Amino acid sequence: MRISELAKKAGCTVESIRFYENHDLIPRPPRTDSNYRIYGPAHLARLLFIRHCRSLDLSLSEIKTLADVVESTQKDELIRAHHIVEEHLKAIDQKIQDLYNLRDQLNRLHSRCHGEDHDHGRCGLIEELTKE
Repeated sequence: MRISELAKKAGCTVESIRFYENHDLIPRPPRTDSNYRIYGPAHLARLLFIRHCRSLDLSLSEIKTLADVVESTQKDELIRAHHIVEEHLKAIDQKIQDLYNLRDQLNRLHSRCHGEDHDHGRCGLIEELTKE
């Protein structure tokens, strides 16, 4: 199949496919005599795998490692995959904590000013933001 057909089946863009090829996430396809790329079922499977990984917010390097694991049956590769997911979970937990902290900060700022209820043009929120 040609790149446009592959993109349609995978639910992505032609540019995404070229990007993934350039980053060695999908193998380079063979070319016809007229220099068209010809993709097969393995390319589609890899693209669907990549899209699934991206939906989990995995980085390109994490996806590359996991893709290598998919093609390997060695136990140490499976342990590597487990470690990648474990580290990704830790990063997500940290992001969640950071967002809670951000929400708390914004709530504190918001409570310092009540919009139109200014006391002589002074606003606690603005004062806090402009404090040196």
